[in-house]
Order: sequence, then C-alpha cells, then structure tokens
Amino acid sequence: MQKKIIALAVAAAFSAPAFADTTVYGIVDAAITNISKTGFKSRLDVTSGGLSTSRLGVKHTEGLDNGMTAVVVLEYGLDVANKTALGAASGTTYTPNARQQMLALAGDFGTVAAGFLQTTGYDFSGKFNPFAGSAVDPYSAANPTTFITTGSRAAHAAAYISPSMGGVTVAYNHAFNAGNESLTPDGSTTANPTTADLLSVTFDQGPLSVGGVYAGTADDDAAYAKVTEMGLGASYDFGVAKVNATYLSTKTDATGVAGNTDSMIGLSAVAPVGPGAVVFGYDKNTKDSTTAADNTSAYTLAYLQNLSKSVTAYGAIEKVSTETTTGSNVDTTVLAVGLRKKF
Repeated sequence: MQKKIIALAVAAAFSAPAFADTTVYGIVDAAITNISKTGFKSRLDVTSGGLSTSRLGVKHTEGLDNGMTAVVVLEYGLDVANKTALGAASGTTYTPNARQQMLALAGDFGTVAAGFLQTTGYDFSGKFNPFAGSAVDPYSAANPTTFITTGSRAAHAAAYISPSMGGVTVAYNHAFNAGNESLTPDGSTTANPTTADLLSVTFDQGPLSVGGVYAGTADDDAAYAKVTEMGLGASYDFGVAKVNATYLSTKTDATGVAGNTDSMIGLSAVAPVGPGAVVFGYDKNTKDSTTAADNTSAYTLAYLQNLSKSVTAYGAIEKVSTETTTGSNVDTTVLAVGLRKKF
C-alpha cells in the first residue's frame, strides 16, 4: 500500500545492469487538518505529509564489470505547506533536511553502504507500522521517549545487509558519531563521540513476516545517556486483512548506574476495500519512566482511496489519551483529509 524508499534496502536484490540509470523521484503530500486538545482551542491548518513525508530524491545506479552494482541515493524532506524548498522546521527557521545521503555497493554478497543512513531500525518501523512517517501515526503520538529502533536515521554510519537466505535477512549498522561530539576549528574534539550499533534479523515466508531489532549506544562520557533498545514485530496477511503487532523496549542510563525503562505495544491492520483500504493502528505506552506521560494510548482509523497508481486520497482520525500525574486525562483529536502524489 505504501511503497517506501528505504536507503539500506535499495540494492539487496539488484541484478547488475550493464548501464547507468538515474531516477528523480518524490512524494508530495498535503492535508487539511483540525487539531483539538483538552484545554486548548481547536486549530484548522494545512499540513505537509499527512500520510507520507513529502520528499524529493535522486537515485543513481551503475552496473560494474565485476557483476556488482554501485548505488547513490540523495533524498531530502519537503515541507510543502511553507515557502522553503528543501527544508524542515527547526525552531523558527527552515534548514535543509536530508532524509538520506548514501553510497552503496551491492552484489551476491549483499549490500554495503555508508553516509547519512536510514538505519535498520527505520526499516523495522516501516515494515510493521502502516502509519510510519505520517502525521497521524499513533506510535509517534503515544511514544514516551525516543526509540532508536523505530524510524531512526544515523550520521557517520556504515551498514551491511545480507542477501535473503531462505527468507532470512540480516542487517547491521554502525554509527561512528551518533552525537555528543563537537569539533573545534583545528579538528580537535571537545567531547567523546557517542557510537551506536543496530542489528536486525527478519524472516519472510509467504504471508508471514517476523523481525527483531536491537540497538545500543556507547559513550566514554558518563554524563551522556547510554541507551539499550529492542524491538520485536510480526505480520500476517490473511487476504482480507494484513495484521501487524510490535513490542518495543528501551532502557536509558544517564549516570552509568541507574536506569529508566520504557516499553510500548502496537497493533495495526490493513484491509483492502475495492481500489482503496481501511487502515487501523493502536499503540500504548505500557511502562513510562517519565513523569510527563504516565499512561498514553493512541489509535488512528483511516481510509485510503487510490485514484490512480500514483495518487491517493485519504481521510483519517487520530485519538490520543494521556493520563497525567494528577490522574486527569488530556485528550487530543486530529482529523486529516489529504492527497498524496508519488512520482
């Protein structure tokens, strides 16, 4: 239903062509949204990326004489609701926003890539969450913290993806500088860099898909949070509907001694209806170590109507409920009606 362009999977199954090919691609997605929240006035607005993040990218592939394929992907986010071209909001300014910038080499051995990468955690999220990257994603709404294992991108990163081995695919990412490092003009470091490792294993066999992803950061600076995360996902296509389930857990240790643990569960389903589909997603924060959101759950119900192979009209409602530390509930409702065009 949602065909995603995922950086680390671009060459996993390539047969090396004897020519070079360059493709310009993108998504333009705009929606009219109405957001209402307990204690606030409702707001009507135009939002970029109601169903899929708007983007513009260039992909170049070249077959090599040794049977391998070289791949370059340069992809940037678009905010079509604003005047900025390739950019995204950062405070009150708009700056260029790269989604991925990578060079890869693929062959019978698999794929190796380097650059600013959409990690194996990003792939995990897109595989088991039909709302991933949308403005009405119940996972993002219910998420009490930042999970590396879902939707993550990494700078200064290298990756390897194995070929499918009887339906099993293994992927490994390493980020050499995931944060907490600043450089002086002479190139010396003023802080210890944080490195990150991500490992995933997926199994695809007919209508069944199962996957797991692990992520961990390492830092010599005791004042910087160390994070260990894990995600499990499964999906089964019954024909009348495809059902997904996920479990996510993260442990953050900011001092090297005490740790905070958060976890989430997610359920979703995609049911084809004529030229469209009904999509449902539910996510719940089952354990939250923060005090701001002790118990948050969210669900989204959407209908997608395919007007052509590349144009989709959609309508969605998202409901978010957060139990505060005082025992009261804060409820948020998002209504979105929009159009998505792929090219």
